[in-house]
Amino acid sequence: MSENNGGGGGFGWFLLGGLSGLVAGAYIASGPGRGQVDQLRSKTIGRSTSEPVQRAKDAAQRAGKMVTDPDHPVGKAIQDGVAAAKRRREELEAAAMRRVQQATNGGAKE
Repeated sequence: MSENNGGGGGFGWFLLGGLSGLVAGAYIASGPGRGQVDQLRSKTIGRSTSEPVQRAKDAAQRAGKMVTDPDHPVGKAIQDGVAAAKRRREELEAAAMRRVQQATNGGAKE
């Protein structure tokens, strides 16, 4: 009988934890934490224009162009890989269809 009494308490604790998290978040966002949030935001914006970040953005842009350019060796390799995967998939699907047909035909003869 005592086993059934403790079953629903977990949801209550979950709600209590969610409510306390909401209260703490509201306090931090509107109270003394607001200044910290603004400081972090200004630091993040300042660092997003720094040289390493800009170099990383440029490298990502160059990589994106290489991947999508069919004349670039990387783009060509990707296209070749996709085409090979498509051919192999078609081969596997055809082999599976043949096996299904053989199984269906073989079962009908018995």
